[in-house]
Amino acid sequence: MRFFTRIQAVFLIGCVFLSGQAVAQDATFPVFQDGPAIVSINRERLIQRSDFGRALIKVLSDRQAALVKENETLAQDLEREERELTELRKTLTPAEFTPLAEAFDAKVKEVRRVQEQKGVELTKSLENARFRFFRQAEQIIVKLMADRGIQFVLDESAIWLSQGGDVTNLVIERLDAAYGAGQLTLE
Repeated sequence: MRFFTRIQAVFLIGCVFLSGQAVAQDATFPVFQDGPAIVSINRERLIQRSDFGRALIKVLSDRQAALVKENETLAQDLEREERELTELRKTLTPAEFTPLAEAFDAKVKEVRRVQEQKGVELTKSLENARFRFFRQAEQIIVKLMADRGIQFVLDESAIWLSQGGDVTNLVIERLDAAYGAGQLTLE
């Protein structure tokens, strides 16, 4: 079995070598003289340094800040209401106080549920916005690939390339131009 595997490996290497020679002799094989055929993109730098990415981050940060402020306001209101209820307890009988306490408890649970749901929706919104950002950036990257004869674009977080292979700044320039021209949407 082991011998057969080695024979298969030698055969495959031979096929790859021969097919490489055939392709190299083909006149239609693309030659990349303008730059590297394999480049990388730093996705985080793309979103953090492009005007389009920064605008998107601002919109999402504003939404998150609004939710935090809303949560703080609700917490303050509930604390105030709880203090008032505690004061009322001193003057009410247990039969009078119990329904008020249960109603307050139900209100607190409902506020928490609603606010947690808003947090989940905001998280989904962040994920969707990030996805849409990269889908729109992808169009620019594909155009850059065609313009520069690039065959592969790799995510920099997963690979290492020698200097000169990172085209993130070029994509940022094109993203900024497209965003400035109104060709990209935040929503």
